[in-house]
Amino acid sequence: MMNDEQKTDKKQRLIRKGKKVQEPVNTQLVVNIFEGFTKDERDLTQAHMGAEYFRVMAWIKEEDEQETIGVRSFRGFHQFNERLVFPLDCSSYKYIYIELIKVHSRRDPATSKGTVVMGRVKIRLPPWTSRGKFTSKFNLVGLNSDRCVEIKGYLNLSMQLHRYLER
Repeated sequence: MMNDEQKTDKKQRLIRKGKKVQEPVNTQLVVNIFEGFTKDERDLTQAHMGAEYFRVMAWIKEEDEQETIGVRSFRGFHQFNERLVFPLDCSSYKYIYIELIKVHSRRDPATSKGTVVMGRVKIRLPPWTSRGKFTSKFNLVGLNSDRCVEIKGYLNLSMQLHRYLER
């Protein structure tokens, strides 16, 4: 929330273009996470068997990390259907970082909280001037037992820059 002094300061910084006053515009990145899939690390030719729980963690700046709720998964498929919204205060941000996390893992008891990063992806943000929605399938990568990078699964998601005037 802005206090009165900050609002006054912002109004004084309005840019005049001829007779028009350009209002300050706020920008948000809207990320819709639809579904995902992960392969079992122990046998890469087989999908996960049985119910497991997963969530997606995403951030542009580390202090603004957000996550989906944990969803039950079966045979490696995860249905999230969730929206995450990130405020963007400047156009210098270039990437969003996303991790797919397995939570309450019984198969990986050595982890401190039972969470395991199943895969990650670094996605370039839409151009600052874009207006449309970008939808795609993004491969999640991770290290295998030989410490080589390999594809661990995917996430289907969309991204769009949402702009609005501050009132």
